Amino acid sequence: MVLQILDNGVLRSATLEEAAEIEARSQTNIDMLRAAKNNEINAWRSAANLATFPHAGKLISCDELSRSDIDGVANNIALFGEFPAGFPGGWKATDNTMIPLPDVDAFRAMYASMTAQGAANFNRAQELKAQLAAASTPEAIAAITWSDE
Repeated sequence: MVLQILDNGVLRSATLEEAAEIEARSQTNIDMLRAAKNNEINAWRSAANLATFPHAGKLISCDELSRSDIDGVANNIALFGEFPAGFPGGWKATDNTMIPLPDVDAFRAMYASMTAQGAANFNRAQELKAQLAAASTPEAIAAITWSDE
């Protein structure tokens, strides 16, 4: 039996065995593309978590150094119930202005903003992974991006 199949975008005749082999190869390619896109989504989420988060109308940096500083203050508050000695009473935004943090509750609000951004990044990654699971062509997989553009 001879079938008409699409092989790498070209319509051609193939035996049943050839068609099965081409289908298996195609599925392997889709599986490989899905795995690569899944890794890309994870990398996008990681980058987003290490970028910025909004708080008090400003953007706060959340790179590794900044996150270490934020966590250090949070840990001091958790251990001792107060800011560490020498705390400047605010946090510098990405535009180099200071956001006042006059008390522990103000810092907690900033930390909650960071946590909310992390949750939003996780949810975005999950949305993209749902799109990826539904994608059945290389073009559909390639069309999945982190940005909303």
